[in-house]
Amino acid sequence: MSTRNGGRTDGPLPFLFTVLAFTTGMIDAMSFLALGGVFVAAMTGNVIILGLSVADLDTALSSALSLLAFAVGAGCGGQAVLPRFARRHRGLLLAAGTAVHAALVCGAAVLASRYGFTEPWERRPVIVILAFSLGWEYAIARALKVSDLNPLVVTTTLNSLFAESVAPARQARRLVSICALLAGAVVSSLLHRKLFPVAPLWAAGALLTGCAVAAYAATRLSGAKDWD
Repeated sequence: MSTRNGGRTDGPLPFLFTVLAFTTGMIDAMSFLALGGVFVAAMTGNVIILGLSVADLDTALSSALSLLAFAVGAGCGGQAVLPRFARRHRGLLLAAGTAVHAALVCGAAVLASRYGFTEPWERRPVIVILAFSLGWEYAIARALKVSDLNPLVVTTTLNSLFAESVAPARQARRLVSICALLAGAVVSSLLHRKLFPVAPLWAAGALLTGCAVAAYAATRLSGAKDWD
């Protein structure tokens, strides 16, 4: 098992975080390709897009909504949920947080499948739901404190990968996180082009559901206290 500071293990969390990074890549790529060129996870990109879109009110509004929804999701995850789970097993926190994330992604997929996303009014509810869900998930992931694995932010991970001299195992974690995000974007693009536009959301929802179930099941196994 992988360990974290203090010698405590992380159990299955590194693997589950890799899955989260993969689904983040899927969702963000689908958003950029199908929802008007905005991101629902990469908020740095949205800030840039917002600045570049002063003459394009539709794109500017979508970027602003994504930023706001992400912030609200992070606030709900960090301020409303985490205090209630402070004494719970980390696996239960991940299971509960990811279950909500999966439900929101599947809800966005239903909405997009039903109404499409040709017009701005069709895209924006999907953008808001997805950005909220990713802000929520990121707040949960940060609270779990799995070192060197970030399911969302590539900039910090990339900087740490090349700017710090640490053990090869830690560097490998960082590289895996980046590669998982990239792989998710590649798969999302293929599903979007070869199957149908909403396919990446359905696939991400299924993976997130599996991740939530796996996290919960792992807490019922012997040895679960080792990574509490």
